Amino acid sequence: MNIVLRILVILTLILNGVALWFALSLYGKRNLLMDRNDAFRDFAERIATTFEAEEPEHVNVAADHEARDISAVTLATADINPDRSDFWESYKQELEAIDGASYKIPDVSALDRVYVVGPDGKAARDGRGELITEGADMANALKAIMDKAVAQRARMNNVRAQLTALREEYEDAVAELNQVKKQGRESLKTIAQRDETIAGLEADKARLEGEVADLKGQIETLESEKQSLQADLDKVNEELETAKAEIENLKKTIEEAILRGTNAAEGGIAAIANITAGVKGSIVRVNNEYNYCLVKLTPEALTELIGEAQDRPLPEADFLVRRPGDENGIIGKIRLRTITKDAQTVVCDILADWKQGDVNKGDEVFYLD
Repeated sequence: MNIVLRILVILTLILNGVALWFALSLYGKRNLLMDRNDAFRDFAERIATTFEAEEPEHVNVAADHEARDISAVTLATADINPDRSDFWESYKQELEAIDGASYKIPDVSALDRVYVVGPDGKAARDGRGELITEGADMANALKAIMDKAVAQRARMNNVRAQLTALREEYEDAVAELNQVKKQGRESLKTIAQRDETIAGLEADKARLEGEVADLKGQIETLESEKQSLQADLDKVNEELETAKAEIENLKKTIEEAILRGTNAAEGGIAAIANITAGVKGSIVRVNNEYNYCLVKLTPEALTELIGEAQDRPLPEADFLVRRPGDENGIIGKIRLRTITKDAQTVVCDILADWKQGDVNKGDEVFYLD
């Protein structure tokens, strides 16, 4: 009996030692599991706070931003409303928010409840006898964190897509701006050239205005000269009227002399003279309206007509008229009427029946026998 008791005591001591060894081993494992659970709970809670609590509500902000002008820059679009980009219609400005509310695990202690608890307050098992974790407090809490992570990733992808759209919009705006700036530089060159042209035109305008002022001065001077010339012309017209009257008197005198010349006993003008053929002088004054002219005779012709002493009366004679250098063309015929007091010119009638054209100053007077 004593031996049996001793054996039982020894076995008990051995089992107690084994139990103590297991207890010591399990104590370390238990502490490790507790530390792991604490670390898991702490980091799960901290990770959860990195996610946003709710998806930000989308609000259309197109009215708050000026839309980009996408119409071409041409004269045709200068006075009309340009087309606008619809970029801001789909822009998600809510993604720009930085300090959104963080997600917090509603019940951190739920992370310690790994299994589904049955009505008896013990961990429930499935049909295979396995402990049920799906639907447990920890699983639900971790699933909520996972959902927030998925939503956060979706928002991050939305931000990436928005950044891509912004980059494309920026590139389009930069390309358009560069093109507009290029056109602006060309326009500045054109404007500078036009300004230079305008400056030249302004200088020309000033010069022309000066010339106009000078011309106005010249016009005023010419008007003054015109008035003076008009006065001279009026004086000449008066002299012409006087000369016409004198011519009429001379014509009457010549006609009377011709009538007297038919009777030599009454002292009339000699009817004939010894005139040789050739040029006898030139026309120095003419009036085609009244058909008379003044002829400047050569000294030889003057001697043939009234003698060397110039004491003979002027004979009756008809001379022909032609243009200088035109020996075959005859303009008309003139008839000697009277000689002037200084015996330098002879007043002649232009015979209308012989006129082939107007007699001009400078025409030659010649005689054909």
